Amino acid sequence: MIKRFRDLFKRSTTPTQMAAVTSRVDDAGFAGSGFSGSSTSHDYASSEIAEMYQDALTAWRKNPIANRIIAITTDYTIGDAIHVYSENKRMAKFVDAFWNHPENHMESRIEELVEELCRAGDIFLALFRDPVSGMSYVRSVTKDRISEIKTDGKDWEKEESYIETRDYGEKIEWIAARSARSEAAESVMVHYAINRPIGALYGESDLITMIPWLQRYSRMLEDRVRLHWAMRAFLWIVNVPNNLIREKAEQYRNPPEAGSIIVAGDNEEWKPIAPNLHGADVSHDLEAIRGMIDAGSGYPPHWRGESGQANLATATAMQTPTERHLVRRQKMIKRFIKDLIIVAYERAAEIGSVRYYSRDELEDMVIVESQDLSRSDNETMARAAREISVAMANLVQYTGTSPELNKYLTKILYDFSGMEMRNEDIENLANELGKYHQEQAIREGNKEMPDSPNYQ
Repeated sequence: MIKRFRDLFKRSTTPTQMAAVTSRVDDAGFAGSGFSGSSTSHDYASSEIAEMYQDALTAWRKNPIANRIIAITTDYTIGDAIHVYSENKRMAKFVDAFWNHPENHMESRIEELVEELCRAGDIFLALFRDPVSGMSYVRSVTKDRISEIKTDGKDWEKEESYIETRDYGEKIEWIAARSARSEAAESVMVHYAINRPIGALYGESDLITMIPWLQRYSRMLEDRVRLHWAMRAFLWIVNVPNNLIREKAEQYRNPPEAGSIIVAGDNEEWKPIAPNLHGADVSHDLEAIRGMIDAGSGYPPHWRGESGQANLATATAMQTPTERHLVRRQKMIKRFIKDLIIVAYERAAEIGSVRYYSRDELEDMVIVESQDLSRSDNETMARAAREISVAMANLVQYTGTSPELNKYLTKILYDFSGMEMRNEDIENLANELGKYHQEQAIREGNKEMPDSPNYQ
């Protein structure tokens, strides 16, 4: 019986391969971390980049916390949908054709691209140009296959090509979309990165700092599960008179099955012994590890379903820095989408399928919009805009107005409402307001114009 319990306990504490995260936990510190340089001195070696990519992918597939962290980032940055359009008719036609083309399906593809960007730190997109229509078809190449990024010798931030290593060591070179060689190429590649240190060409996964702690947390939970399972196997100590020890040892050589009934006399006493797991002690360790995971993700605990000690006030305060981080990430994703559309248009213009526009013109033409991250912010800004508009109306009533004042007040109103507006649009709107005030004064029979110094 004692041997059987020892075997159960040994199996329950032996490390196995069931951990949700497969990367090796290194507790030796940061010294000797292996920056051998892939394309620059600040990049990891290509083998390490591929290994970290696989670690992040495995964590996302097997660990629910890692999966949820990526899902939260994707849900908030995309929102209900990302809308792309243009006020220029020619550009609007191209944008709609590119975004909804059956070979692209960008509306459904954008979710997996954002997930890959957050999970891998990089996305490499190949654009194949139709030689007749000029339309570009988007396909993804995973980060672990890009073994090298070649850059301009005079400007290391200008990427020239990407080396993809396929099965059996086959290498394929993709021309960068901004390279001088791209015009003649049938296909080109664009690269977008996040969490990229200055001096590096590759980005890093949102999960990279959390993976060791996800693994530790997973292993501790598995150990607790196995120990609780072992609790069901009791160690029985049977007290009998000395003259019956040999006889009883032979009788109970094979332990009774669960649910068995043993009839014993006064001279036989059974005592169960089970290990003390000290569950309250380990809860503090698990909480500390969860704190490291939350710090790495930047998301408060209640976002992943753990209320903890949070109340409405603390939960509201926790969301502010998180939302700021997500706003920045959302801007980056919108920037990437705009650039992808512009590259596709430029590729079509190179063979004369569409009208040529300069890069600056294309930047103004393509518009990418997404849902606001926080609806509570919208309510606050709307209330602020309403209150400032009342104050501005009172100001104009007593002091009169002028073209310059109209521009200034219009800018203030849009700033308080949280809307971005170009100076040209503000000037046009201010002029319209000035004309309205003039017409209103004429209708009321006041011959003095609203911009007159004597008008009140």
